[in-house]
Amino acid sequence: MHEGEPVEVYTAYVDDWVSGFEIAAVTSAGYRVRRQSDGSVLPTETDVRDVRPASPARRLVFAP
Repeated sequence: MHEGEPVEVYTAYVDDWVSGFEIAAVTSAGYRVRRQSDGSVLPTETDVRDVRPASPARRLVFAP
């Protein structure tokens, strides 16, 4: 995956994949993930197993 790519993030809290994120940076430990709704980067790195490409049906698009 590459920076700017829309992704879904797995969350154990709801035991499901959540849309509305994009790759902010690729790191040696995984990904830095940005929330598309407000542009905030999540405070911790996300493991590669917890990120997948967003399905076209679940992609959220936010106007700048």
